[in-house]
Amino acid sequence: MSPQFVDFDADGDLDLVAGTFDGSPHLARREGNGWRQPEQILDAEGVRITLGEFWDHDAKKWSKTTRGDLPGEAPATGHATSAIAFDDDGDGDLDLLLGDHKSGHVYRRENRGTAAAPKFARGNQRVLGGDAPIDVPGTVATLRLVDFDRDGRVDLLLSSMGDAYSDKAGGGVFWCRNIGEGKQARFGPLQTLVPVSTKGKEAANRPDSGLYAEAGDADGDGDLDLFVGGYSHWRPKGKELTAADQQRVQAIHAATAELQQELQRLTAEAQKASAGVADEAEAGKRYTEAYKAQKKERDQNRERMQKLTEELGTLVPAAQRRSFVWFYENTTPRPQ
Repeated sequence: MSPQFVDFDADGDLDLVAGTFDGSPHLARREGNGWRQPEQILDAEGVRITLGEFWDHDAKKWSKTTRGDLPGEAPATGHATSAIAFDDDGDGDLDLLLGDHKSGHVYRRENRGTAAAPKFARGNQRVLGGDAPIDVPGTVATLRLVDFDRDGRVDLLLSSMGDAYSDKAGGGVFWCRNIGEGKQARFGPLQTLVPVSTKGKEAANRPDSGLYAEAGDADGDGDLDLFVGGYSHWRPKGKELTAADQQRVQAIHAATAELQQELQRLTAEAQKASAGVADEAEAGKRYTEAYKAQKKERDQNRERMQKLTEELGTLVPAAQRRSFVWFYENTTPRPQ
């Protein structure tokens, strides 16, 4: 997710580093005119780098681990979906910063090897913003490195996920100024660039969830503007309902609830077919066979549900969610 071009192994070529939804940072090394297949980035002991949760590709399930927890620090309970390589201690090699999709914290894996042969520490160390751990409202979606205030030091640009499906609070865009001295980075408190979305709008006028921010001088005025991709959530304003319309809306809700109960009944029946079967493969086979036997009923249910949803939409506009890209001009006055 949100890949970074960086010379990861100091060979003069730009590689690709990216977090992925499996909870581990990945590396695609530059080779010829392209890149090799992505590989998981490993720590110095040859173990994949994770926070507290990860997708186990062998077991095909989500697993938990405390391997990266450090004494005296709160455990990293989430999974790392964003990652960037950054020499934050100024020793000439690239460390890793990991964004937690669950907690909103940012973690550091120190490179204890060299620029050409990285060896990453086993422990996840929380990155501070001022005197407290960075805590991004809406959880971390992306990490970016950019000299946002043009003072010659690389700052940290962060955007957040927010709630992606309901009316709960959305995401925003933030930055932590690099206030370190010399080559070592030290970040100041989290500052807001795009506030967290409260949603509830009648039109798509801002990114609400899944925010991905990039900075660049789009208008050539010497400061950095923002491009922000993400989902907008809105509900168009509907017409004034008559008494008959209101009665029909209530009837549609009741009919929809009945159809949902019917689907739950069908699912429970399919689950009975595999109840008490110890062998996982056999249990899955029996459930699948029972589910397929219900195809006609399920198709009819979905068709009725779709017609009711479409009719309801003509009376009460449905909530909308679409992805866009927004431009935010930097209007901060320039020093005279």
